[in-house]
Amino acid sequence: MLPTYTGIRPAKPTDILFLNLSNLPGRPVYPYAFVQVSALARRAGLSVVRWDGLDLSLEHKLECITQLIQDHQPRAVAFTVRQADSVAADNYISIDQKTPAKSPWFPVEETRAAILHVRELCDAKIFVGGFNFTVNAVSGAEYLQPDFGILGEPDEFFEHFDEVLQGRTDGISNLLYRVNGKWQQNQRVYWGPLNDLEYTADIIDEIFRFHGERTLRSANLEAVPGLGSYKETGISIAIEIARGCPGACVFCCEPKVKGTTVQLRNLDVIEAEIHNLLRYGLRYYWFICSELNFAKDHVLALAERLIRINETLPRPIFWRSYFLPIKFNKDEFRLLLRSGLLIEQSAPFSTLSNDNLKQMREPYRVRHALAHIKNLMELNEEPEFQDRRQPRWVLWSWLGNPYATLESIRTTLETFTQEKLDLKFDEADSYPALRVYECLDHLPEDAREKAITVTQNEDTPKTLIHPSYYYNSKLLEHFGGIGEVHSFMQYVRETFLSRYYRLTRNWRLFAQSLGFSHLEDLIFSLKDIDFKTLQLPPWVEHPDLGKLNPIYAREKAWSLLHQQSSKLKEMIKETEVKQDEENSILAFIFHAAFSVNREVVIPVFETLKLPIDSQGYPPESSYLTFSTLIKSHTSETSLLEVVHPQLTPKQLILFRYYLYAINIQFKPEYAFLAKS
Repeated sequence: MLPTYTGIRPAKPTDILFLNLSNLPGRPVYPYAFVQVSALARRAGLSVVRWDGLDLSLEHKLECITQLIQDHQPRAVAFTVRQADSVAADNYISIDQKTPAKSPWFPVEETRAAILHVRELCDAKIFVGGFNFTVNAVSGAEYLQPDFGILGEPDEFFEHFDEVLQGRTDGISNLLYRVNGKWQQNQRVYWGPLNDLEYTADIIDEIFRFHGERTLRSANLEAVPGLGSYKETGISIAIEIARGCPGACVFCCEPKVKGTTVQLRNLDVIEAEIHNLLRYGLRYYWFICSELNFAKDHVLALAERLIRINETLPRPIFWRSYFLPIKFNKDEFRLLLRSGLLIEQSAPFSTLSNDNLKQMREPYRVRHALAHIKNLMELNEEPEFQDRRQPRWVLWSWLGNPYATLESIRTTLETFTQEKLDLKFDEADSYPALRVYECLDHLPEDAREKAITVTQNEDTPKTLIHPSYYYNSKLLEHFGGIGEVHSFMQYVRETFLSRYYRLTRNWRLFAQSLGFSHLEDLIFSLKDIDFKTLQLPPWVEHPDLGKLNPIYAREKAWSLLHQQSSKLKEMIKETEVKQDEENSILAFIFHAAFSVNREVVIPVFETLKLPIDSQGYPPESSYLTFSTLIKSHTSETSLLEVVHPQLTPKQLILFRYYLYAINIQFKPEYAFLAKS
């Protein structure tokens, strides 16, 4: 498909050429702004041509815009700044402060380049809107220099479209324009959802072409679309069900963009929109609302309708949405699941410290977050939902939030571990810093002053429309710098909040660090063991290991151990490059050796005051072991110096294996996590 092809061509001139240059690379989402803005324009009798520049270079984007303007001769060109950056600071600020950050992305600077390009091509009026323009309207307008800006919804603007093009601006809500060289904003009105259908045949055609018909069709034919793939939610179809949020979370701009009053979309219209999409085979949705919780009765009523619709379908509807850990009880969640809710990433909390939650102005407390997670995990195991049981659990938390303290981090990890949730999550994610926006209230006093702004061009003014991040000052002081904060947070995500570290063990390098002569007696004692009945330690399982789970390597490990020792020695010494299959074989051998010989090392764990379970294993919890050992030892070297004189070579290897297997990393600055 040619990059400027826009489907059926409307009559020239087109009223509005609507462009999006802010689609995050690697996470394609057909912009919902295209759907909603086009619906409002259509109601006003205006024609719209839409085009997204995803994955094209800036040079190619400008080339395409030239062709689009020639083809459609628009009266106005509108840009939506859906995202000004990726929000995650580590995409812009590198851990070591020396190498470039990964995949930096600057859609605002590309939008400015496109605006300048449009001015060279035609006299069409230029408009800018979108979520990230609205939250940074002052710096956004100053930098992008459109003719007009739209804050929030363009409902009234479209009703007076021709008048605005002719220069009339008085009394038109949400309009931003220049008077005597200065930007002036009209009254702000928070318009509610459109109580009419938004999706039309041409929009559906564009969505299929945007994702690729085979990709989208295949996804919607799956038994459970999107199961286990929270990172691929871009293929879901957005349907707004409510708008507005009464919350005041420190980090969130939603109330500033959508208003603080919850405005509901008519249920009959939502149901009609669903039936409209089902005609095209689209049955995987993202329900758009600020948070499901603040429209609870509305959401439950919608769920009842979805259940009735699903009874008529050969393949039922499935959906996702954002919601906080409040309001819904277990029975109500059961109803939502019956209606098609997918729950994989619905386990968020900023922190498990009530004091910290209060400072962050979050509308829930620790008890709500814990009940929320447990309810969803228990429901996931009920027989009724086995056909779409979540294969993995993903956590979102924010230990390094702008009001976090060392105490709030320790409290969160202690609580998380006490509830044994560190053994339930397969992956965890978080932000190492706060994305600072102009509109945010209640920030720490130094947040705007100390925010780090990153731009693609060094000559670009450093304002908050560009990627801008604030690192918690107390954490920076304690850890010693941004890189150290990143490293700590990564360690916590992978090891204390999830089991992700189990995917990162390089058993060849570990074996090399021990030396083969010390290993030989231990691993070759396994020759007489029946591997078929051998149980591996409890810290092995992870769903993302798949066929690389060490348990699947038992036959190859048995075969290797019964060959000449030189074969195993060659595997260990051959190269430092991690080969997945060989790594799983070595992992099985080490796990088996510990399992068979664990009684030998029990005295070591008892000396270190680490509990032993009924099977003779030390803690599976990395945090429990770490917080116990860090009380007396701030490095592995110092720990081994204390215990080494008391250990036989076999005990030492087994002990070092355990520390590596559960990823215990000692650093003096982590000592604040010592078990109280």
